[in-house]
Amino acid sequence: MKISPLKLRKIEETLKDFKCLLVRYGEVKDNKELLREFCSRNRNPLWDITSIKYFDTGLKSKGLIEEGGNGVSDHYIQRMMSTEIIFKELNDTPDMSVSDFILLIKKYSSTVSLTKGEHKRITSLTKGKDIMNYVMYEEAGIEVDGLEEYIF
Repeated sequence: MKISPLKLRKIEETLKDFKCLLVRYGEVKDNKELLREFCSRNRNPLWDITSIKYFDTGLKSKGLIEEGGNGVSDHYIQRMMSTEIIFKELNDTPDMSVSDFILLIKKYSSTVSLTKGEHKRITSLTKGKDIMNYVMYEEAGIEVDGLEEYIF
């Protein structure tokens, strides 16, 4: 699957923006509260970028397969948490290429499809906690075959 020229430009611009924000990231990375606020403020570009098929794993929960329909897209790593991971990686590799940035986004900000009920359950289980959605899938009774290939 290809990325359109418009979306590619958005990704390139986001990488440039994020690189400019590395100074601020360095100032807040060791302060949990400020880091959380920083990542919360800067997660929306990932939402804009990952709304295309390229960042959809194509994986569906067993519940959605049984129920049928389109389901709801779920970031198996919440955007705020993936933003933190991405900034850490960028901080470690400040000259990161667009291609490497795209791979990073694909690894940490892609989506799976869940039923509406599963999405509600996982959201309530992880809200306000420092735990990634996919870690809680089992506790929420959500099975997504093949997800381990994306996470590990």
